Amino acid sequence: MERGKTLFYSIGNTPAVCLTQDLCPSEKADVLLLGCGDPRHILYTVYTNSITSRKLDFTCCDIESAVIARNVILFTFLAVEGSVRKVPQIWNIFFHFFLDKASHDLLISQCRRLVELSGDLDSWNNGPYGHCLRMCTGDTLAELRRLWQLYIKTMTCSPSEAKSFASSYAADIKGSKADFEFVFTASRAAGPLSMYAIQMAGDHYNNYWDTGVCSAVAKTPSEASHPNPTFAFSMVGDKFGVHWGTDPLSCFHLAEALAPAVGSSRQPDQVALKDIVNVCKMQFSRWCASVSKVLGNQGPCSLSPLIIRFCVGDALSLCQALDYSRTTKSTSTPFLIAPWKSACIIFDPNTYGTNAQAPAPTTFNVIDTSNLLDYVGVLNIISITSPILQRTPSATLYTERLASLYTKGPASGGSEVTLTEQLCGDIATIGLLLGLIPACFVLQFTNRSNMHESIVRLSEHASQNFERLAWKLIGGAEKLLTDLDYPINIAAEQLAGVFFNIYLDMFAHESVARVSAMVKQSVRSTMSGIIHYHRRSFVEILSVVKRRVITDWDSTMNMLHGKILNDRTLTLGMNFYQDLYCQLHLLGIFDVYWLSLQEVPFIFRNWKMLPQTVCVVLVVPRDHLQPLLPDLDGAGTPVLQCDLKGEIAHNTFSSINTVFGTITTSGQGDSKTAVIQEDATGRHGTSPLVVWFWVPSILLAVTEHHLSVVLSAFYTPATRTLATKLRDLSISRADLGDEQLVHILRQRPNAGPESPYEKNLRIASRPMKTSGACTFVTLDGEYKSPLSFTTRMDIVEPEMRASLTSGATPTVNQVSMHSIAIVLGDKSLQFPFLLPIDAKKAKLRIARKSLYIETSVQVFLPLKLVLGETDSDMFPVIPQGGDLATWNMHRVNLDQCVPFSIANKKDLGWVRLHVSRMMSERERRMLEDSTTESTLLDIKHTLLSIFEHASGSADSQPPLCYSLQKERNVFAILYITDLRLDLGSHALVADAWVMPSSPSSEKFKAFSEVSSHLKPSYMKMVEMGVEERKAWIHLLVAATERCRIWEHKTNCEYRIQDAIPLTLELNESPICSCGAGVGTESFVKKYPMLRPLAPYVTRAVISPLFALSYIEKVGDLEDIIDSITPQISAPVAVVRNVCAACGKEGAAVGTLLNYTRCKVVRYCSKGCQREDWKRHKKSCAAPSS
Repeated sequence: MERGKTLFYSIGNTPAVCLTQDLCPSEKADVLLLGCGDPRHILYTVYTNSITSRKLDFTCCDIESAVIARNVILFTFLAVEGSVRKVPQIWNIFFHFFLDKASHDLLISQCRRLVELSGDLDSWNNGPYGHCLRMCTGDTLAELRRLWQLYIKTMTCSPSEAKSFASSYAADIKGSKADFEFVFTASRAAGPLSMYAIQMAGDHYNNYWDTGVCSAVAKTPSEASHPNPTFAFSMVGDKFGVHWGTDPLSCFHLAEALAPAVGSSRQPDQVALKDIVNVCKMQFSRWCASVSKVLGNQGPCSLSPLIIRFCVGDALSLCQALDYSRTTKSTSTPFLIAPWKSACIIFDPNTYGTNAQAPAPTTFNVIDTSNLLDYVGVLNIISITSPILQRTPSATLYTERLASLYTKGPASGGSEVTLTEQLCGDIATIGLLLGLIPACFVLQFTNRSNMHESIVRLSEHASQNFERLAWKLIGGAEKLLTDLDYPINIAAEQLAGVFFNIYLDMFAHESVARVSAMVKQSVRSTMSGIIHYHRRSFVEILSVVKRRVITDWDSTMNMLHGKILNDRTLTLGMNFYQDLYCQLHLLGIFDVYWLSLQEVPFIFRNWKMLPQTVCVVLVVPRDHLQPLLPDLDGAGTPVLQCDLKGEIAHNTFSSINTVFGTITTSGQGDSKTAVIQEDATGRHGTSPLVVWFWVPSILLAVTEHHLSVVLSAFYTPATRTLATKLRDLSISRADLGDEQLVHILRQRPNAGPESPYEKNLRIASRPMKTSGACTFVTLDGEYKSPLSFTTRMDIVEPEMRASLTSGATPTVNQVSMHSIAIVLGDKSLQFPFLLPIDAKKAKLRIARKSLYIETSVQVFLPLKLVLGETDSDMFPVIPQGGDLATWNMHRVNLDQCVPFSIANKKDLGWVRLHVSRMMSERERRMLEDSTTESTLLDIKHTLLSIFEHASGSADSQPPLCYSLQKERNVFAILYITDLRLDLGSHALVADAWVMPSSPSSEKFKAFSEVSSHLKPSYMKMVEMGVEERKAWIHLLVAATERCRIWEHKTNCEYRIQDAIPLTLELNESPICSCGAGVGTESFVKKYPMLRPLAPYVTRAVISPLFALSYIEKVGDLEDIIDSITPQISAPVAVVRNVCAACGKEGAAVGTLLNYTRCKVVRYCSKGCQREDWKRHKKSCAAPSS
């Protein structure tokens, strides 16, 4: 959505990622894609899993049916044997605005086939694609069929209609193209080499939108003359409405083209646009071939290892419907398909019914939400997806942020909205309450780089900041914590306090003073009118917390009630008071004392039973609405709400439903029902707008004779101009007694009198365990951050009981970042916690008669973590179902990572820039002071040294190996065979082989055979302290586990010894032997003289540990760039709008002069151009082609 517009996101705007990268290798992938967009992630995930036997089951949901229609076309192409030969035409169909005749004919032919097969669900399921491509609902299939028929219709219309269609299509493309100077967002797809892609990304964008094809040449091919109908129909209407930023290059990994290829002398700045385009086509071909190989080899009667399911509808509604269906065993749900729809989600009984032979998943170990949080808010996503995320350490929720929110523009020194502000609370506290937390926040590093965002944001015109986070179940990093629904206990007063803090932040837009301040500061989200939360959102959060937290719930809610009643911060907050308590009742969270009526008022005289809440329906005549549509379109994204207004009373209800259509009622009193006949033409038709919402019954009884029902827009800075035309921003109003326009129902429209709708909504409040072991959480005085955990441990072991009763004093040892051990004599009792803790200041309360020990430990705050006050297990490897999960280090298929050459050191300035992103500004200062006191920072410093030596930046020749040692006692040796690019994570990785220093006669013999090649001058000695050595042992275990393509044996040492790592001692191997000597061909090829060592080395992936940009500032790129190679400065100058010679900034776009030959660098004067020519001529070239 943009201001006053709906846009068609037909092609992805971020590079493809592997969706299974956090799962165990043997784990079946049940993947839910919300706001799925195009199929790039599925294609790439299947490709990265091509060497495994993993079963993949994808459920794809998008509110834009045209996205799903296009995706199904692509996958049905690939499901046919021999489809690889058609990949060039499939590329055209999927990416080109204009098609050649052969591609166009292929598309129309496929659409005709799909229409024949899509008459109903049975027809589709029994057809050639039904075994692997499934429709979640009948409504989905019907909507896709409608679009495929529209695509066909463009071929069957009259010549004059076809000419008009083609003319309008071309004009809409021209009108949709960005109207500003330079669009280079596709450079993001180049990751660490994005500075070299900036100009080419801008060139390709212009070529693509000017010619309608993906090409390095700015000329339309004569054969590409047919409008591609898959871009012509969408929620925008029957017209081309593709988003202006669309560029097919954004979907792929451009770094593969730009990195210096092994055996090639070509430098990154010598890569041409045609090379970039060719690599994208090659990647698309590889990915499609992988999918085709899986789909094409499966017959209709066999169970496919790859199943892709499709649902057209709202992402959050689908999540709620899946949870409902799983719990009630019903395929009919009370959740609407989407906003502006009246039908509810009804799943296909053949795949979601209780008798389904191969039931579809209703819980998932991977949920990807694209950048939905930009539109619906991160709290809505977490609270709604949490119930359907599987309870395993590897289960992951992915969120992406693409919109950039600043109090001012980035170049103006404005501050970015932090994750804490997005969450409306402290990250750790929200994690404890909702059960999900960013894994990288807990361990304070990430293996995913966002350096490209930092480069692009050097421009004063940067409008986006891309951040992808992996959320895990809190506590999953601790292997002792086997119950990931482990409850916590919070005192009622503290819980009410934290709820109230969240409430104030969620609804800060209701504070007139705060909104005025935001207007002055030009916060972009406020100016667009986007509001993420209403009272139902807040209640959904309380619903999740109620299932997790043990407390005196009634006391908590009563105290929260008092705080809300007495609040004076949210100026408009009390307008929504009735809305809040209505929603609390509907979800079964809490009932206030005044909700029940003691006697039946006149308005309910014909009702036999009087519920506590009723549904109010308002019909807005089209002639009331139609004249206002242009003004509403111009008001950003206006938030609609309903008001009940009297002479004094004014109550607002934000949780409303809307649909264009006609309403028919029958019956009277509490038997009255309403049926809505939806108008398929929506806002473009002539039907009235029907609005319905829930209200407390008592509200209609108190002031019944004076109430009006009003549809209005909420006031935001974006609706200021609308407010000058509409009194009170009221769109339409009717008296409560107007039986033509207002209806009061016991159930919502389209639900029969016997519908259990209200009762079924209470499913969200189903209780979880309320007894047994739990941890008591204490928050700070402002109810914002967790201070301590307190737990009671009953002593049951006989010897420990005896020691306790005899007066022995227990001691507390910190076993790991998340666990402690209570030691009594020779025995100990371990206990895990949900977050990292500090046992140094643990407090004990000993009950010698009752035989229990109560322990209180401090919770680590984020910055304490990076100061090194924790143990060394910051790289957890967790047992899971007979396999192992790496909690914060995603898995990597090294053979699919692109190796690059380090032969030309002048080409590798980007490597130094890339690895420098490991350090935050604070950490850089600590290194300068030479007093780190941080194990994590020590590891980063060591990694920085290893990468600089491995790339040849530190010395002319990389060392043969790296000896990891403490006081010259070697505990492991690293051999690096290649530096590679982990394309999906935009990160550099080292393809390494690790050999622990565990002595054996065979290893001694092997060493003696190669001793002449392992001279000290060939080795890099890496000295480290005790804590860093321990951390490196954990890191090496995780590094070997991350990239393994072998299976752990039944006699694996990890399993037998029940320990990971096996040991922290010197001269003993911490790594199991299962992977030793496996796949060592590349090791022997690189180091043939070390062949005798091959049986003793295990492959490992060594990654940079990047700092977290959403927690603290990560370096000043301008200073870093200026300190590196001159080849980097010129491309970056394009983004920064600075003179490439003197660095002077242009006052505005166009004030600097582009050099006419290459059109890459800019200068403030001809003098600067002449001065810079000696340097620039080495890389100057005409625009790529």
